[in-house]
Amino acid sequence: MSTAAGQNLSLGKLRRAIDGNDSYTAEFAMSTAKGSSAKVQMSEFSISSVDSVSGYAYLWESTAETYTMNFSNAGALFLSKIASRDENFTWSDNSSILSVAGDYTATVTAGAISNANTGTGADDDWYAAGTNNAAVAVTGSFNEDGQSNGFNDHATNYNTNLYKTLTIVDSYGGSPSCLLIGTPIDMADGTTKLVEDLEIGDEVLSMNMPGQLDEDNDDWRSCRFSDEKTETFTQHSASVQDINFDFAHNYWNINDGQEKITGEHEMLYKPLNEDVWMWQLVPNMKVGANVMDKNGNEVEIKSLENIPSDEGFEVVQIDVEPLDVYFGKTFLVHNKGSNVNPF
Repeated sequence: MSTAAGQNLSLGKLRRAIDGNDSYTAEFAMSTAKGSSAKVQMSEFSISSVDSVSGYAYLWESTAETYTMNFSNAGALFLSKIASRDENFTWSDNSSILSVAGDYTATVTAGAISNANTGTGADDDWYAAGTNNAAVAVTGSFNEDGQSNGFNDHATNYNTNLYKTLTIVDSYGGSPSCLLIGTPIDMADGTTKLVEDLEIGDEVLSMNMPGQLDEDNDDWRSCRFSDEKTETFTQHSASVQDINFDFAHNYWNINDGQEKITGEHEMLYKPLNEDVWMWQLVPNMKVGANVMDKNGNEVEIKSLENIPSDEGFEVVQIDVEPLDVYFGKTFLVHNKGSNVNPF
């Protein structure tokens, strides 16, 4: 546990951390702190240190992601009783296009980045996507009810600012994790629709993948699936929640047109000589490895070609829920999220 023999812990400060009442003399029972009459120890509300703020290193403009403050040796009731209160955390940022608020899991929201150059509105008077990426910092501090002398003030980095540096990606209106205009998308009803013709609320063909974490969980990319596990995958539907149009200066052509996709888009992938599937970016894939089609079949990658253009290609990015996956022209792909610079 995070407490040591002989250490002083204040029941009054514990109350303040739990409900904001700063009366040190009012009667307060440990059973009230826990919310039941079962036996409870003060160490169950304690931590030994505040460690870091974790989350994506890159955040698309006009989107939001969750960033998490991490603790060591947290007692069994710490997260539910203390860390779940917004009042026990101070979040801030150093940018006018960013906002952040929350408890130990803070929502960081990026505003829009203008791509206008001189403001004439002419077709060529715009900055390309990625031109105005903004480096920003999110600051988080754990200080119970805003106090420097809290119940957990013994913890390392208590009431100390922790920083998470990230880049707001100037995506020119959308995430650069996209499919090319003209890509046919399989719909849930068995028909197809060009990606640029999709509408909010459309039901696309998706895949139910037991064991796959939601994209709100930072660790969703760490999910692994054995060949046997993929046999439990079943076709499902997912609803289109967001559609963005953008321009990309290159894309990847897989198997002579079976998929045309930007390099920042995660796809389900099985490496060479392995029997485990994972999420992978196209530039990191190898010829001879495998990707998955809508029937759950593994398809060998026979060719990978990067196609550049100074003029750019029009692309479309969609977000689907509640499942975060759908099929491009041929293969299973994921929605979004990045720890790498898309430009």
